Amino acid sequence: MAKAFKYRVCQVQMARVTFVNGHWQGLQVPENSDPAQLYNSCPMVWEYLESAGKDGWELVATTEQAVRYGPEMSNMVSLLFLKKEVAQYSN
Repeated sequence: MAKAFKYRVCQVQMARVTFVNGHWQGLQVPENSDPAQLYNSCPMVWEYLESAGKDGWELVATTEQAVRYGPEMSNMVSLLFLKKEVAQYSN
């Protein structure tokens, strides 16, 4: 039987995991907070990885990516790629 996996793509900014598969990870609502509060409400990358590892997620790759916020503003972010084997049941 072939193995099956789930995947997570985590965006890291300022040593904090801000998005996982496109979903905001902070406790603050992005539209109503100042940037410092926003980032500080997200988990630190090592805390996130430790928690994910306990749930069976494995870090398999990383990369850097430039993200543009309009014509005059851009930022470098890190992307973390995690995978987890999922059980398959045969009928």
